[in-house]
Amino acid sequence: MRTIIWISIFFSALSLPAQIVVNKETPVKGDITLAAGIKIPKVNPGYTAWLPEKGIIKGMVVFTHARRDTAQSEFIIDYALSRQLAVIYATTNNRLEFFFDDQSILEIQNYIRKVISDYKIPENNLLFCGMSLEGTRALKLAMYAQSNEADFRLAPRAIAICDAPLDMVRFYKAGVRAGNLNFNQIAANEGLWVSEYLKTNLGGTPAEALSAYLNYSPYSYASNENSKLDLLKNTALRCYTEPDVNWWIETRRKDYYAMNAIDMAALVNELKIMGNLQAELITTQNKGYRKDGSKHPHSWNIVDERELIDWFIGLSEEQELKK
Repeated sequence: MRTIIWISIFFSALSLPAQIVVNKETPVKGDITLAAGIKIPKVNPGYTAWLPEKGIIKGMVVFTHARRDTAQSEFIIDYALSRQLAVIYATTNNRLEFFFDDQSILEIQNYIRKVISDYKIPENNLLFCGMSLEGTRALKLAMYAQSNEADFRLAPRAIAICDAPLDMVRFYKAGVRAGNLNFNQIAANEGLWVSEYLKTNLGGTPAEALSAYLNYSPYSYASNENSKLDLLKNTALRCYTEPDVNWWIETRRKDYYAMNAIDMAALVNELKIMGNLQAELITTQNKGYRKDGSKHPHSWNIVDERELIDWFIGLSEEQELKK
């Protein structure tokens, strides 16, 4: 299989930081079946990394989805580079990757390690980020890296997730309900494939395979114990959400039980009970809009990217002072 690699250097007179862009991907073909009659094309597995052209790289921001457009940079990339942070977008061949198996997690870990090794990035200063399912992956990646199953530790200093589903028991039930209700076509289709995909990969419904759902979930309110959260008790965590329940009721006929906000609030509360005072729930109002201008609280733009990077830099500087 042919692997494509290219390295580019960009510099803009508009005060954007000089940068090196490294893209590595392996072309693949075919589809991934999510549910009966629902398939998505595979994406090329690999990564794109943005690196400051000069100076010491102080850390790296990690996303786990495909972004191969090296002609334009989003604000978070430019701002991270200006603060001497690298940025990586890494992906498997599934753009809707759930990390059902360790091999997919290891694939992403290997991409991250490759960039860390090649560009001498401090592996103890990583920020894992993610929107929606990518946020789920960020938590699972962080937890796996600190578990006994991991061959090497790649633990983040901090994690920032935005409106991510965490409790797969709740997520499955919400999907089934949305599909059966069929009030909104988008919500109904997503509910049908999500519930079917979970059932296929976890060995049945939550009633049939509860332990598999609890073991897979980064956090589950249905569990009598969440011992795996010990893996996060010393990690700074931000959970961003815009819990606009009236929007969900009016446009999707969904309530709090169908919103990812309920998972993240419970996770932050549980971590605080365990003593993690760096766990934060950040709620916003009327900030959730898509690029086309339409209102949607399930959007990454509720995150203040500049403030997020500054927060992460502050954590790093605080840790340095303690040495």
